[in-house]
Amino acid sequence: MPVPSHLIRWTAACLSPLLFAAGCSTSNSRASAALVEYQSAEASNNLYAARQALLKLVGAKDDVPDYWSELGKVEAQMGAYNDAYYAFTRAYELNRSDPELLRSLVELALRSGDVSVAQAHARELDVVAPGDPWVKLANGWAAFAQSRFDEAIAAADAMLATTPYDPAAKVLKARSLVGLQREDDALNLLNEQVKAQPSDVASLMLLAKIYDRRFDWPKVLEFERRIATLAPEDRDNGVLMVEAALRSGAIGEARQASFRLLRPDADPEVISTVLDRWWNYWPSPQRVADARMLAGRASGMERKLIYAAFLSRAGSPGDAIRIAGPSATLPVKAENAEANAVMADALSRSGNITAAKTRLDAVIAFDPGNATALRSRAELELRTGDKGAAIADAQKLVSVLPQSPADRLLLAKAYSASGNSEWAQRTLWSAFQENPGDENIFAALRSSRNGNSEAMNELQAEFERQRNAKLNRGLL
Repeated sequence: MPVPSHLIRWTAACLSPLLFAAGCSTSNSRASAALVEYQSAEASNNLYAARQALLKLVGAKDDVPDYWSELGKVEAQMGAYNDAYYAFTRAYELNRSDPELLRSLVELALRSGDVSVAQAHARELDVVAPGDPWVKLANGWAAFAQSRFDEAIAAADAMLATTPYDPAAKVLKARSLVGLQREDDALNLLNEQVKAQPSDVASLMLLAKIYDRRFDWPKVLEFERRIATLAPEDRDNGVLMVEAALRSGAIGEARQASFRLLRPDADPEVISTVLDRWWNYWPSPQRVADARMLAGRASGMERKLIYAAFLSRAGSPGDAIRIAGPSATLPVKAENAEANAVMADALSRSGNITAAKTRLDAVIAFDPGNATALRSRAELELRTGDKGAAIADAQKLVSVLPQSPADRLLLAKAYSASGNSEWAQRTLWSAFQENPGDENIFAALRSSRNGNSEAMNELQAEFERQRNAKLNRGLL
C-alpha cells in the first residue's frame, strides 16, 4: 500500500489547523511538537522517523481519526501491515462512515491472511458503499482460503471483465493458479500484467515470491529492483533484495540495498535481519569493514551493540570490545546488561575465557533471560567441554526465543556433543515444524538422515509443502 509523498504533505497541512485550533493544553503542545517532527521527517523522506513522530502524535491526541489513518498509511508503506491494521482500526472506531478506512481494513486483513476478518469488514463496506469491488474480492479470497480455486478464479475474472488490469484481481487469479499446480500459467499472467502495468507492486511482489520459492535468485533480484523504485520503504522487500543480490553474486548491489536499510536511525529489528543475511550469504571480509563503518554511524547504543555482536561473531571481537566497552561497566544493571553481554562474548571469542565466563555469569544472574549472554555462555561451554551446562543454557535460550532457528540449531548441537542423538533429532524435527521453510534447519535434518533414501524423500516432500505454504502466507 504505497502512499505518495504528496498525500503526506497534504495530510500534514490538514493536521496543523486541527492542532492549533484546539488551544494550548499540554496534550496539544505535545501534539504540535510531534507534528513538527513529522513534517521534518517527511521533508527528508524518512518514513521511520515519520512513524515515530506519528506515534507521538496519536499518543498526545488519540481521538482524531485522521492522525490514526495517516499512521496506518505510513506503516503500510513500510510493510508493517499488522501495525497498520491496528492504526486503521482505531481510525475506523472514531469514524465509521468513511468507506476508505473500511477498504484499507479489508486489504490489510487479506495481506495478513485473515480472511474471516476481511469478510467481516467487507460486509460493513457493502453497507456503506454497496457494490464496492473489495467486497467481491474478499469473497474471492474466502474461496481461495478454502482451496476452492476455480471459484476464486471465477471471482477474479468477474472483476477483470470490467477492469482488465486490476492488481488485486490479478494477484487472486495468479495465486489460485498456483493452487491448481499451474505455476507457469501464474507466471505468464503476472509477467503480462507487469508489462502492461509496470507500477503494479503487488504483482511484482508475487513474482518475486514465486521465484524465491524456486530459489531462482537472479529472477528475484530482477523484480526486487523494480519494487525498490516503487516502494523504497518496504522493509521486507528491501531485505529480500539484499538476500537475492547476495545469493546471485551481485555483491555491490547487495551492499547498496543494505545501506539503504541500515541508516543511522534504522529500526533495530531491521539491522539484525540484514546482518543475519550478511552472516548466512556473504563470507567476505568486506562485511566486517562495512559493519564497523555502520556501527560508527549508528544512532544510540542499542543499534551500536547489534553491530558489535555481529562483528564479534564475524571474526572481529576487538571491534566489539571497542564499541561495547564504554557502556559495559560493572556492576551489571538494567542499562548496561546488554553491553556487558556483548563485551563478554567478545572476550570469549578473543580467548579470555575466565573474564568472559565471569561477566556472562554476572549478566545472567542479573537477567536470567538475556539471550545474548545465554547464547554466548552455551557456546563457550561447548568449546570448553561442559556439555551438560551447554544444554541447560541452550534450553533456556530456546524458551526465551522459541522462534529462533539458529538457537534451535545450537540446542541440537549441544545434544549431539553430549552423545544424545535422539534428543538432537527431536530438537531438529520440532524446529522444522515450528519454523517452516527454514533452509538451515532443513539442511541439518537432511545431513542427519543421509543414507536413508526413504526418509530423505519424505523430508524433501515436507520441505516443499512448507515452501508452498510460505508462498501463500498473506494473500495480497
